[in-house]
Amino acid sequence: MNQPPTMHYPAADWSVASPDALGLSADALEAAAESILGIDERHGVLFVRRGQIAYEQYRGSVDDTTRIFSITKGLGATLLGIAQTKGLLHVDDRISDWLPVHHPDIAPDATIGHVLNMTAGTEPAGSEWRYNSNFILNSLTGLLWLASGQTPVSFYEEHLRAPVGFSFDWPSNERGWIQIGSQGPLPVIEATHRDIARLGHLWMNRGRWGDEQVMSTEFVDAALRPLVPDVNGAYGHLWWLNTDAGNWRATSGNSGSGRWFPFAEADMFMALGARGKVMIVCPSADFIMVSLGDTPQEQSGNYLETMMRAVCDVLEDAN
Repeated sequence: MNQPPTMHYPAADWSVASPDALGLSADALEAAAESILGIDERHGVLFVRRGQIAYEQYRGSVDDTTRIFSITKGLGATLLGIAQTKGLLHVDDRISDWLPVHHPDIAPDATIGHVLNMTAGTEPAGSEWRYNSNFILNSLTGLLWLASGQTPVSFYEEHLRAPVGFSFDWPSNERGWIQIGSQGPLPVIEATHRDIARLGHLWMNRGRWGDEQVMSTEFVDAALRPLVPDVNGAYGHLWWLNTDAGNWRATSGNSGSGRWFPFAEADMFMALGARGKVMIVCPSADFIMVSLGDTPQEQSGNYLETMMRAVCDVLEDAN
């Protein structure tokens, strides 16, 4: 009987394996990399399978960092997931039950889940999807502080950075406050391609990192489903989705029904940041693609489909 492939969890250094050893075609990886790096202002591309690097290519060094903008949202969802796993809060809690002063731009009945799902800004909560990176989203770090009794930056350091091994500091102010949304007073996180792949690997493995369950599987599974499919079936708890549920709507204004990318697997999910910061995760294939850059935002619809098709071409030949 064939044994299932081994899942690796990278230590400080990632292990690199040949494409063939990971059930991938070297030619398909080369072609996908060429397609992705042909997009304007790419810094690099990284392909990971089963926790090992199958291919990477960079314009500069593997250690070069890039401002990741809204990929930070995936990190923010992780912090909330850890807090829920520890019993400190729950996504069904109302924001008003936690924050001492009600913010007029957050619906009175909005829950933490509504904030994570971008449906907290209209009454009743859940009735309209409004993407934001501002104070609505950043209210969650204050809530995390109240729930945990730790400064948000120390919560990140102890409960996420330490087990997973991120190389980056999360910018904070003198009191230890951090921001999840990039529209705030603090600098944006700067990270490497490999850092972002660690985030994807944690979520692809349903919150597990080696022997440690960093987040509960229940939280991860719920976060990767749309809270209100008919409002936006392509958005979970700060992650972009490719589910068949309901209607989808992108920040570009494009919209439709069913799966956002019909040619791609329904379990794929994405972290997307301004100017072409992209991670695509396919759990059913144990596969992650990361490509960071500074591509003009007006090209976002085109470059995302190019990357998604490149990933699908690699997986078509995978075994």
